[in-house]
Amino acid sequence: MRQRMNRSGRNIKSENGFFDRVGSFYAQVVNGEDIRTEDDKIVDTIKSAHEEWRNAEEFFQSATDPDLIDYAIYRVEAAKTRYAYLMKIARKMGIKSNMQ
Repeated sequence: MRQRMNRSGRNIKSENGFFDRVGSFYAQVVNGEDIRTEDDKIVDTIKSAHEEWRNAEEFFQSATDPDLIDYAIYRVEAAKTRYAYLMKIARKMGIKSNMQ
């Protein structure tokens, strides 16, 4: 099978592949689709879980009603457990990031 070349001698098929990828990327941006990698999404989820944990800790520190203290403890433990689970999954997947 003979390869088709353009005027500059480049393979047309490989150029079309490039333009297809650029077109696909452009369509994702225009349509508001998420173009992040799975690793990026997991890192963002971990950051969100960490923020949730910090917020739960702050709520616990400010709670004064005994019923709210029980709820605050539950909320802190749940957030901490979720964060630890996500970190474990990320380690298993080999994901490393500068978590700040």
